[in-house]
Amino acid sequence: MMLALVVFTAILFSPSPTPLDAAGSPDPGPPQPAPVQNLSSVLAGAGERFLDGQPLNVAPVPVQEGSDDPVVPDENTTSPGENSTAIVPDYDDDELVGLVENSSVSLMLLSLQSTSALYSWDEKSVKENAASLQAFAKTVLRDAEKLEVSEFQEPVKAAFTSSLKSYVAAGETLQGNDPLNSTKVDTALGEIQWGSIHLREAFEGLDHPVLHVPQEVVEVNFSGSRSHTGSGTGEELALLQRYLYEDRNRANDISLMLAAAREIGAYYQFNGSGEVVAADPGRMFLLVEVKATNLGHKGDNRVYRIRTPDISAFTLHCRDNTYSPIKLAPRTSLGEPYGAATLDRYEKKVGYIIFDVPEALAIDECYVQVDLGGGESPVWALGKTL
Repeated sequence: MMLALVVFTAILFSPSPTPLDAAGSPDPGPPQPAPVQNLSSVLAGAGERFLDGQPLNVAPVPVQEGSDDPVVPDENTTSPGENSTAIVPDYDDDELVGLVENSSVSLMLLSLQSTSALYSWDEKSVKENAASLQAFAKTVLRDAEKLEVSEFQEPVKAAFTSSLKSYVAAGETLQGNDPLNSTKVDTALGEIQWGSIHLREAFEGLDHPVLHVPQEVVEVNFSGSRSHTGSGTGEELALLQRYLYEDRNRANDISLMLAAAREIGAYYQFNGSGEVVAADPGRMFLLVEVKATNLGHKGDNRVYRIRTPDISAFTLHCRDNTYSPIKLAPRTSLGEPYGAATLDRYEKKVGYIIFDVPEALAIDECYVQVDLGGGESPVWALGKTL
């Protein structure tokens, strides 16, 4: 029994034969069959060593698993121990923040200028400031819409683009050659208000805003706040004050006077239908009474007739805006309209000229200028009376 155990142990731990190519042979060839070992030689002395208590000194048998071919790891295979880096999208968050910071002050100042001009019904300033606001907002809007931002900055971008669209809409409302009326003014003011609200929302979404004030808007020019009481020459005439001048031939003296100015909202046409001509919402008609008189002949010239100024020679000025008279029908509830006429000695021409102006126009700040030719252009301040 003991001898059988020794034999089994010797067989189990006996070294396996080493192939020639594994020993580093310089001439690898086809594998050679392992030499047949005599079992008796393998077990020779094993029994005596075991009985004497000595170790068998048998080398372990190397165990080969799987295929004989070496396993080559895949280059694209990530081992479990390696750290993997997530791909982060390239967002334009910083560009959006810079765009909001650098354009906010310009937008606020341009909208403030437009609002001031709208409240004073300064038509020329309204168109100029609205055009500047619209052009600037359009440029910034194109830049903002191109940006790809992260989810965190989406609310800022949405508020900012909404603000720019409102400013653009306000500018578009005020463009064109049509005169201002209450509908256009209210619509534009509403769009500017929404633009400012959304701009504030976008601005509050920034962590640490740093404002940049462009040089072109550092000095704010509120043209609507300037007060004009006349032509600026200091030689304005008062209502009912005559201006005397000579005709082209210097043969006759002529008297020209603006007698009165008043506001109305509508008038009637006496053309059989009784049609009512009403001013548009937010506008009114300004009537100015004109009197021209041929004061008589002088000198040796035999020319006794004079020609009164044409209606196109009259212009109304208020702040930086200029208004021309509108054409009246021959018969209206206003009386006889003024027009150029030929007058004999001591004859006179009396009639009304009418201007379509904003309802909020301050008449006391306006003046009427008449181009008589030859460098003569007398001015009547509508806020001055004798």
